[in-house]
Amino acid sequence: SGRALGGGEVFSMDLDAYSSFVALDVEASKPLFTAGLIAGTQYADTEDAPPRRPRHGLEVLKRGVQFWDTSSLVAPVSFVAHLGDVLAPEAAGALAGALASYGEVVARCKRPQFHVACGSSDLLALGPKGVGAVAPLRPAPPAASYYAFAPVAGWRVLVLDASAVSLLGHEPGSAAHSQAVSLLAQAVPAVSVAATAGTDLLSLPDPLAGVEGAARRFHPRGGGLGEAQLGWLREQLSLAEAASERALVLCHRSCLRDSCVPEALLFDCDAALAALGSYAGVTAAWISGADPAGGYGRDTHGVHHVALCSAAHCAVNEDAFGALQVFDGHLALRMVGRQPSPATRPQGWPETLALPKSGKLIAAPAGEGSGVFFFFVSMWMAVLQTLLVPMEPLFRLLTSKEDSPSPDSKPPSEEPHAAGSVALGRVPTSGAGTRTAPPQTPPPPCGCRGAGGRDVRCRGGA
Repeated sequence: SGRALGGGEVFSMDLDAYSSFVALDVEASKPLFTAGLIAGTQYADTEDAPPRRPRHGLEVLKRGVQFWDTSSLVAPVSFVAHLGDVLAPEAAGALAGALASYGEVVARCKRPQFHVACGSSDLLALGPKGVGAVAPLRPAPPAASYYAFAPVAGWRVLVLDASAVSLLGHEPGSAAHSQAVSLLAQAVPAVSVAATAGTDLLSLPDPLAGVEGAARRFHPRGGGLGEAQLGWLREQLSLAEAASERALVLCHRSCLRDSCVPEALLFDCDAALAALGSYAGVTAAWISGADPAGGYGRDTHGVHHVALCSAAHCAVNEDAFGALQVFDGHLALRMVGRQPSPATRPQGWPETLALPKSGKLIAAPAGEGSGVFFFFVSMWMAVLQTLLVPMEPLFRLLTSKEDSPSPDSKPPSEEPHAAGSVALGRVPTSGAGTRTAPPQTPPPPCGCRGAGGRDVRCRGGA
């Protein structure tokens, strides 16, 4: 289409370049997938037990569901990651009602796929055999309690069991329970004495008296991954590296010291961190939920360690949830409500998280800054191109006289190009003259994989 100008000249505005740019720009601004984030709802229909507010935890979850479903900033999310402590220990006395109330809120979510990394409160309320009630995607015994799934091609999410080695995760008298007792007795003197005396370790009033620093992770209610799960973690990261994939880890407990309080660390945090470092550049982030105050840190390989705040520890009318958006070149953390503990992150939650670089150590401050730099450079380049592209017709009009062919000029040659060459601005054709598009391979459908490659059934799709 065109319009008349002075002198009867008519020009046709070519919108192809502008339309193509806008389409590419919009596509580049869309995340590959988005994960809703929450932890520590610790719901029970009981009065407040400061600093916990069990009923308030469910109210925070309700507002979280509304945010994931309707917020223009993050909706729609691909799935929700609950990083544990879904129910409060007090819920054990009225379990049916607590589960029904929690299930009713979850059912409101348009994306009902909730991946839950169970915590110690869940085990206290439900027992090791009952956690499937709040974590339906977790493989049931005798299968391993950890699994992987692919939200999109090129990414895999690993959901770990932070209580594989623990007192709470196994029935008293079992070999796994006895192994956990021995581990704690070696690490904590008070536990050793109590264990020798046959005392219930979970009933000790102050089992960590006199224990300082990272050693406080050896709490009777704590837990670890264990050798079998560590081996599986390394195997998954190796597979991801071979396939040029990135990984996101969901685990109730953290593996990076100083990113959370010591009690929120895995027993074998150092071994887990070493596993991430063995495949530098593969793991983008480790999300946890055992520190009620929340925290953040970045290790020497560039992995972001995000410890979510507890919803049940919020003040009245305060929230603690958010979302993690995964883009081609970075992550975006969109948190609502409580900020992380000033002890680990006084400047608040980071918003733009740079992806780690393979095989190269990254200092935390520089790495994080590079992500912010990339974001602003990309934004201003997009603004500049958006302003310039619509002016193309004006440039054409101003230079039309110089570019106009003379009456005696001949049209350009229509001779075919040399074999193997393609004219710029043209679409290559097949021998019959029909346009051919490059083959496209659709991304594989999401499939959840448990230990040993077992299929895991997901509700709602990825």
